[in-house]
Amino acid sequence: MPPQTKDDEQCTEEAIQIPDWVKPEIFEDLLKQQVKNYKETKSLRATAGVAKGENYATIMLRVELDVETEDQSQITKAFMLKTPHDTDAYRKLLQKSNIFDTERGMYMKVVPEMEQMYRDVGLEVKFGAQTYEIPATDNYVLLEDLKPQGFRNADRLEGLDQAHTESALRKFAQWHAASAVRVDTKGPYEEQYTKGFFRSPEIVDALFNGSIKSLLKYIEHYEGRETYLKDLLSISEKFEDLAVDICEPKPDEFNALNHGDAWSNNIMFQYNEKNEILNTYFVDLQIPKWGTVAQDLYYFLISSTSLDIKTTKFDYFIWFYHSELVKHLQLLKYTKPLPTLRGIRNDLSKYSGWGLVCCISIMGFVLLDPILDGDGGFDTILSGEDSSFKKTVFTNPRYRKHVDVVLPWLHHRGAMEYN
Repeated sequence: MPPQTKDDEQCTEEAIQIPDWVKPEIFEDLLKQQVKNYKETKSLRATAGVAKGENYATIMLRVELDVETEDQSQITKAFMLKTPHDTDAYRKLLQKSNIFDTERGMYMKVVPEMEQMYRDVGLEVKFGAQTYEIPATDNYVLLEDLKPQGFRNADRLEGLDQAHTESALRKFAQWHAASAVRVDTKGPYEEQYTKGFFRSPEIVDALFNGSIKSLLKYIEHYEGRETYLKDLLSISEKFEDLAVDICEPKPDEFNALNHGDAWSNNIMFQYNEKNEILNTYFVDLQIPKWGTVAQDLYYFLISSTSLDIKTTKFDYFIWFYHSELVKHLQLLKYTKPLPTLRGIRNDLSKYSGWGLVCCISIMGFVLLDPILDGDGGFDTILSGEDSSFKKTVFTNPRYRKHVDVVLPWLHHRGAMEYN
């Protein structure tokens, strides 16, 4: 999913299988734009763009091209190239929803428009990497390499601390605000940017129903399960409904364009020499979704914060997010009534079952040690079947520590009730 990770120094430098269509000539026009007095490309090589076991949904390559200029200078240009897995399950997925076309559109149309909206009111806001087009017929997304600028992921296994969480929430607030103002002034986004990933019955069944079945199989390992097990068993029969309900935008709620896959490996942080956060970028924009911001908020805060602040600081983080959201809506001259803190909290209460979905279907993958070998691939995740991989997800001691806190907390917030 991410262009690179905190651990990308662990990526192997050995040559890997390069798709047949990835040849030096398809980069020629781009290199002519970027390299003054470009003469020719001498060589191309590709290495893994992320550490092994850090990427589920796509193949990420770091492509380096050695270029010679007219004065015989030698320059190396690097790009991050995202391509699909070559499996039957992935091909079926792309037939129903071409997430690569969606992501290129997000990077090339939607994001620049939002950034320009801020520029027009005097604030420089950057949401992500520069993207490029190349003459390729296959599915791809080509991005600038952010590593030289000091961007990296935080440690997903440790979870984000308060400073990183606040920086990410500020960026979500800026993103949500710009998208809401855009729709308010120019009308709705094209459908490919509004439907999201979780409308597909196959995805919902495999990812959500499959996860709750696996969790219930291994729940005997969880501390304090007696207090919520009856209600969890009851809501497990409606798990699909919890996921589907949040997919339908409601006119009486504050709606915005959700990132849709808002976990820590899809957020990159830039640091200065004192290791202070300078900027925050989003990556992996394949599954945006128009609707309640409760989707992104639960997805991010449940999956990606450190255990010591995940529940204890949750209400504070919502206050912080709301403050940033209102500030940026006002800056962009939003004409509709501003969302109130109470309104955001009411939406989070209404969709607390989505928080349960995120706990059971997303958090376990985020907290899992990298799968270096075996059956931890995309097809396994979407199979919906129990497996040694699923057992590892739900019996992992790190996940159990989080779930022992989060499931009772969600229970107390009414997440296991369904009307």
